[in-house]
Amino acid sequence: MTVDLVRARTISMLLGGILLVACGVLMIFIENLDEILWLEIMLGVGLFGTGLFEYLGLRQPLKDERVARIGTLAMTYSWYTVLILVISIALVFGMGGGYKISMPQAIGAILIVMVVSTFGFNWYVGREGDVE
Repeated sequence: MTVDLVRARTISMLLGGILLVACGVLMIFIENLDEILWLEIMLGVGLFGTGLFEYLGLRQPLKDERVARIGTLAMTYSWYTVLILVISIALVFGMGGGYKISMPQAIGAILIVMVVSTFGFNWYVGREGDVE
């Protein structure tokens, strides 16, 4: 049984996303794992990034411009969501009152939101159909 390249890249992105979410959860709840998890995070980023453009329909040459527009809009929404999270973490926990979180906890939360929002917005915008 052979797996075509598009399916392999999509599977790569899904596996990388699952690995990043798992590392993010571990970083939030177990503070002293940040020195151990760096290799797993790099592997997850590599797998996630390898299949990202194929998953979003941005691989050249474009076969379906509608899918490319949907993927681009979904990534835009995802990065805005991550930017809002980073600003919120900086304001609330960095400059705010008594609440403090460690850097691994902040990175773990950002990893989870990045992966989940990418998949979620791509699914949501794809269900809406054509975008302008």
